[in-house]
Amino acid sequence: MPHITIESPSALTKQINWNKFFQKVHVRLSNEGYGRLDDFKSRVINLECWQVADKNADALFLFATLETMNPRTPEMIRAMGVVITEELEIIANKVANGRWLQVCVRVRGTPIEDYFKLHINAPNLKAGNFKVGESL
Repeated sequence: MPHITIESPSALTKQINWNKFFQKVHVRLSNEGYGRLDDFKSRVINLECWQVADKNADALFLFATLETMNPRTPEMIRAMGVVITEELEIIANKVANGRWLQVCVRVRGTPIEDYFKLHINAPNLKAGNFKVGESL
């Protein structure tokens, strides 16, 4: 159950088609064996206020957090972070427009026993729990 949260300054948020971006990232992560496509969830938090050092509002950042809830090796979680970083870099290069734009990605795992999940009116989902190294 990987969750991706991106914090984006309002100066960038509306310049990016986030649904298209997340669909691409979800499919890529799934195709590379990091989880079932049905398990990926993502969201953007729009920042109305941000500050980078002592710079003006043209200094920007995209800060992504990948949180995994099923056991994955640290190497796998880091590899997932690399994928997210690569895809964010593509988007960042399109929207930077000469502005200083930092791309930051943090990865971390939550032990499965510390995560609780329910499905209400779920579509047909693949059965089973994700196991370390499982691709489907």
